[in-house]
Amino acid sequence: MTAISKYWNELTTGVDCAALTHPGKSCNEHIRFQLGATLWGNVQFVIPIWMLRFFLLAYTRRAVSWEIARQTLFEFSAMIANGWIVSNSWSAGFCAIYHTFGRIINNYSISLPGLPGTLAMFWMPAYVQMSHSRAIFNVFLECWIKSREHPVMEYARESRLVGTVAFMLISALIGHYSLRTKAVEFWFFAPLKKDLNPTGDKRQANKVCYHREDCRSYILDGMKTCFTFGMILELARKLIASIPKIRKHPSTLFHALSRMRFKFVAFLTLYNGLFRLVNCLLAHHRRKVSPYDSTLAGLISGISYTLSPNFNVFNLAVTAMIQNVWNYVSEKYARLELIQRMNRLSFSSITWIILMNYNMYSRAYYPYAMSKYALKFTDLCSSSQACTASECLAKLFLSAS
Repeated sequence: MTAISKYWNELTTGVDCAALTHPGKSCNEHIRFQLGATLWGNVQFVIPIWMLRFFLLAYTRRAVSWEIARQTLFEFSAMIANGWIVSNSWSAGFCAIYHTFGRIINNYSISLPGLPGTLAMFWMPAYVQMSHSRAIFNVFLECWIKSREHPVMEYARESRLVGTVAFMLISALIGHYSLRTKAVEFWFFAPLKKDLNPTGDKRQANKVCYHREDCRSYILDGMKTCFTFGMILELARKLIASIPKIRKHPSTLFHALSRMRFKFVAFLTLYNGLFRLVNCLLAHHRRKVSPYDSTLAGLISGISYTLSPNFNVFNLAVTAMIQNVWNYVSEKYARLELIQRMNRLSFSSITWIILMNYNMYSRAYYPYAMSKYALKFTDLCSSSQACTASECLAKLFLSAS
């Protein structure tokens, strides 16, 4: 597919926007159809995410309240609006570029039509900005890794040993920097930053670890939380994949649920359990807590990655590492004017804007390197327009070769 870029002008000579994005329809008909179809497509995609967000907030706060429902419904509406705006910006933008310049311009016609729509992220709620930017970064990273053709990269992405060692090192960095920052970033373990035991309590006088409960309860509680989170996450993933087909084939849901990744759930459970266990063992061994315990615990617990090596977890780890390192740097050098200026920028929105447009480019040129999740959300939210454009582009290339 990369050859398309090299021979773009020859391939697209005499080709109009209809041939690539809306065969059999005029531009006006296509855009009118997309305005309605993409709304339902985005609703289908966001419903499982909203359910996941709602249950996780309720689980974290140990309550189901109107406040949680109102917050998640607001975020739900914002996500639908954001996806709808991006999809239709791309639809209208592709046609507008063709009619303005009289041809389909290499790369720019694929990547930039959605740019005006992606700018809406600046006005989205903080949770939407954060979650969407992380998701699109993970999509970008997976596509970039899979599409590299260098022999070393090819070997690294196929080797379980290389992947596990890399994950262990990244996990160690997360443990190291997350302990040294005030900010709390989402990850599957959280180092205790201070002693939670009440001072003056005689029963806690000889307690070494920072957690309040006994070590066994502390470890099992973390494993139970990660097990619950993993099961909910897997359920949401299967719902996202199944919802478009459930109306026609109700059995699709049961088939999907039977194929849940229980190894992934086992990985999360063991990962958190090992992290807490190693922290406790190290503290008891030297009779005090060291600031480097979380670093070593992060390294050792990373071994559990061998249970379920996959791009989603690896890329999410890279994202968490980058965020924690940045938090550490921005807090340590907070007085520097450069850091203050950078902190005023909405990095989440900027990341989304750049990489969402790259996602459109990847859908056309590197569909084989994109994750199933990325293909699913891109096609569902665009009402299959992204899939149609990719297929038409491939047919154009094959017919000319």
